[in-house]
Amino acid sequence: MGQSFFIWNGIDCRSKGVIMAGHAPIIRAEERVKHIEIPGRAGDLTETEGENIFNSYIQTVTINVLGAYNVRDIYKWLRGSGYVTFSAEPEKKQPARVIGAVTLNKLSHNMDIWAGEVQFYCQPLKENLRPIATTITTSGDVLNMGDVQSYPKITATASTTSMTVSAGGNTLTVTGLTASTDYVIDCDTQMITNTAGTADYTLNSSGKFPVLNVGSNAVSGSGWSKLVIDRKERFL
Repeated sequence: MGQSFFIWNGIDCRSKGVIMAGHAPIIRAEERVKHIEIPGRAGDLTETEGENIFNSYIQTVTINVLGAYNVRDIYKWLRGSGYVTFSAEPEKKQPARVIGAVTLNKLSHNMDIWAGEVQFYCQPLKENLRPIATTITTSGDVLNMGDVQSYPKITATASTTSMTVSAGGNTLTVTGLTASTDYVIDCDTQMITNTAGTADYTLNSSGKFPVLNVGSNAVSGSGWSKLVIDRKERFL
């Protein structure tokens, strides 16, 4: 097994002189449920808050820092929020925030090595490290290989002044467009803009933003010549 590592906001810990003490575990987030006790009845009822609702969790990483000259730099780096990738799942990233104190203690009087822990408060659903896109020029199928429903980002090339895009049982209609122009439909933020992000077409839309259910999804519509669909798959 190769050397363990983590990447925080695009920076590999190894480039900072940081070594992980073993791999971080792969954690599947806990489903958010409520247990209801019924008087006079053994056991209880379990009520889920909703489909695919999971709790955030803390991932604790033990680290060694080579050289006291790196300690202050490490403190500045390991702060705030962003994306973290762990070597156990190098193809995934997840939103997280560094929480708690980061304390580094000298490990040995003879060696300039400092040891400590860092805690990442991780959002429950992971994403692909790099975007995976599917291009459609007519109706076709798009495969969601994630564990839960996803909200894709779609770059659509309009062929007329209005278009419809359908996927996952939802249909979105957008008007007031310019032919041969690209528009970005962000189904997560539920915003529609030009590719530069300088013009907002969200108020020109009606219906429901497309989603991608787990498995194969039929994508169809009219008024566009091409769709480039960033699938935005999410994993437990």
